[in-house]
Amino acid sequence: VPLAACVSPVRSPPLVMGEREALQWRSFIDDKLRGQVAVGPIKGSDPEAVGYLQKTLDWVWRSRTGDKPLGDALEDQLRLLRLLANPAAQARYQLEVELLSLDGAPYPLGSEGAAEVLYRLSERDAGRVVYERRIRSQGDVGLLPSLGPARVRAAKESALARSLGTLARDLVTLRL
Repeated sequence: VPLAACVSPVRSPPLVMGEREALQWRSFIDDKLRGQVAVGPIKGSDPEAVGYLQKTLDWVWRSRTGDKPLGDALEDQLRLLRLLANPAAQARYQLEVELLSLDGAPYPLGSEGAAEVLYRLSERDAGRVVYERRIRSQGDVGLLPSLGPARVRAAKESALARSLGTLARDLVTLRL
């Protein structure tokens, strides 16, 4: 039996909270913030692979976590919480996101990831910052039937999911 037949594909943890949890949190959101947030461009990303072998493994395993999954997950989460402005041009506030660091480490029985993200919510017209927080989060995946790079990506995404969860809790309790 080939080794590939013994492993199953990696299922990444969801980056967005569930519909049931979002439904419970919606009633706590300040009316001034409801439907008034636009997401700005995401700054920073997972560092590029260096060297021919690492670049090849990165291409084969797709182990990098780019800014697109984070941006998509952030928009989905804001949409679930009914914070996302539609259309974005009419938003009163802009959420700026900067991915400061994203690391992952493979271990024999799992992988761990760490993320540090700076979130800044400011008024579009006045430029006044109403919320700013640097969130450090840890993520891990247990024993998955896959090899290192895919587990590392899943651990990084787990850390980003926890960061998004902390941001959601902060935005729900923010009073303007």
